Amino acid sequence: MLKKTVLMFILTASQAFAQQAADSKADQRGSDKLDIKKLEQKYWAAKDDDFSVVQNRRYVKAERFYLTGAAGIPFNDPYSTGTIAGGSLGYFFNERWGLEGSYNSASLKDNDAVKQFVDTYGAIPDHNVLKSSYFLSGIWVPFYAKMSVVDKAIIYFDMGISFGVGSLNYEITQAEGNVSKDAMAYKLGVFQQIFFSEHFAIRADLVNTWSTQEKMKYYAPGTNVGGTVVGGQRDLGSETINDTSLMIGITYWH
Repeated sequence: MLKKTVLMFILTASQAFAQQAADSKADQRGSDKLDIKKLEQKYWAAKDDDFSVVQNRRYVKAERFYLTGAAGIPFNDPYSTGTIAGGSLGYFFNERWGLEGSYNSASLKDNDAVKQFVDTYGAIPDHNVLKSSYFLSGIWVPFYAKMSVVDKAIIYFDMGISFGVGSLNYEITQAEGNVSKDAMAYKLGVFQQIFFSEHFAIRADLVNTWSTQEKMKYYAPGTNVGGTVVGGQRDLGSETINDTSLMIGITYWH
């Protein structure tokens, strides 16, 4: 009986020791693996409610002024072609938000569609011509990135959106001479800038503006145009006009 008791004790002790050794080895193997749960509990505790990506910025915008000179073309004007030149002055409060004042001046002329209309009907279509605009805009930059160029260089760029309100100057075309008018306008733009030094960047803007403009007939009622007498009223009411332009320029950061 005593022999059986001793034998059972030895077997039980050996089994416990073997199990303890196996657990120790398992713990050693598991220590090399990343415990996601523990990481979440340590760094993503419930008390934390704000997470952000940590990213080094070589060229910062926060608390800096900038000046941009740009030129471009109208994108969707059915009657005019030409160029648009302008400039903008702005300031960034942080890396996301900024404020910008901008001014654009247009040098436009009748496009081929108007010339074809004149050749076909012997008359000029009723239309307005964009002359200039200025806006005060808020800027939001949600995207910042780095891009490798054929493994030779790193390009730093960001993309932003501008929302603005301002004034737009246009001319109502008339046979006796164009009439200049001003209208309140709204702006929505998307831009991208590529930095190539601390102080300089290339910037491209796709700008949309909306304004309510007065419309008039080019010829006064009673005018004989190609054997046809213009009738009705000259005032054609008002119409919301969308002007789109593509601008490319250089920005200096101070």
